[in-house]
Amino acid sequence: MNRLGAILDRLLPGPRRPPRRLLALDLETTGFDPELAEIIAIGTVPIVDDAVRIGATTSTLVRPANRSAVEGIIAHHLRPADVISAPVLADVLPEVLAAISGTDALLVHHAALDVRVLERACAATGLQWPSPRVVDTIDLIERVRRRQRATGSGRRLPRDLAGARDALGLPPHQAHDAAADAIATAELYLALRVHLSG
Repeated sequence: MNRLGAILDRLLPGPRRPPRRLLALDLETTGFDPELAEIIAIGTVPIVDDAVRIGATTSTLVRPANRSAVEGIIAHHLRPADVISAPVLADVLPEVLAAISGTDALLVHHAALDVRVLERACAATGLQWPSPRVVDTIDLIERVRRRQRATGSGRRLPRDLAGARDALGLPPHQAHDAAADAIATAELYLALRVHLSG
């Protein structure tokens, strides 16, 4: 980040000031409908002071409650046998929620899906959703795209994770893997921050 951006980060109050500690999270689900999708994998990685803490990455498979979720499992290059012995959501979610609660913000790519699925998961398991501040890389991409439209500069930044990373010069990553996607989201967030501060 440039010097002006760093100064603005310190001076800007409230929600416009970038959080110091984030938890990048990715869900692999059985579909794209946030009201029906089940979680089959969760990956997280913390970001502290603009550094991705790769060594603290977590990843777990989750056994879906609905056995008809096989199609969604296969789409993520998993076999039904991969998740049949995985822990159920109620056993996994408390630790994930504790990690979310211990940070300044939850970072996701496409909050409309992931956050809603997590809210539903909390309701289904009787756990309290911590209502964290949410930073969505899709929103940051939209800010970049608005700037591009206003200045008439360059090709529009893609909204998808792989496309946005490629356009910003980040290397390819292993898609449809929760931990890899969480790390990819964290790296994209930092690249977008630099882009927006320049």
